[in-house]
Amino acid sequence: MKTHVVWIATSVVALLACAAGLFVAGYFTHDLVTEDDGGAAVVVQPSPPSGTPSAQPTASATSTPRPLVQASVDDAPTWGPADAEVTIVEFSDYQ
Repeated sequence: MKTHVVWIATSVVALLACAAGLFVAGYFTHDLVTEDDGGAAVVVQPSPPSGTPSAQPTASATSTPRPLVQASVDDAPTWGPADAEVTIVEFSDYQ
């Protein structure tokens, strides 16, 4: 009877140790994956179809600010404070 209890207790302790180890490993892995690279944006351009000559971009990327866009959300459902600094508007077409 005592041997059975020892095996159960050992299994529970081992399971808890494995769970804690996986939690810590996931925490540090998440930190490595989401590390900020200083704000540099990476833009991936699609490759042209085979047999088509590749066009080189003629203009270089500039750091001009994007224009402010006003969108009407008069009759749309909203979520969050009305005086928020940033408003995200999602447009979708259900077809």
